[in-house]
This record gives sequence, C-alpha cells and structure tokens, in this order.
Amino acid sequence: MKDETIFFAVSEIKVNTAVHLLKEAGIHAHIINKMDSAHANLFGEIQIIVAKEDEAKAKELLKEAEIL
Repeated sequence: MKDETIFFAVSEIKVNTAVHLLKEAGIHAHIINKMDSAHANLFGEIQIIVAKEDEAKAKELLKEAEIL
C-alpha cells in the first residue's frame, strides 16, 4: 500500500481540523510533523498522509471544506 501526502501546513490547528474531517469520513489519515523545534517551529511543515486509494476522496473533502 502506497501512502500519499495530500496536505501540508505550518498550523497545527488547521492540520488537526483536516485530519478530524477525514476521519469523520472514514479515511485513515496520519500526521508527520517536520517542524524544527530547535528554531521555535519557524521552519518545516506538518504533513497529512493518506493511503493512495483514498487520495482523491480526501482531497475533494478538504476542498469542499475550504481547507485545501
């Protein structure tokens, strides 16, 4: 199973909202936090990863919610 990054942001609130929305729709999503804590989280990003087969549905949901 191949996973795809469908969204990335620097706001934890925005990422958590997106993941909650995806999980409500039955799409398993996980977060990879690549923020650099040594620099007060000024560099890096937080990614949302879903299975390749859920990519289109996940992107559509996030677009409808005006998150993507």
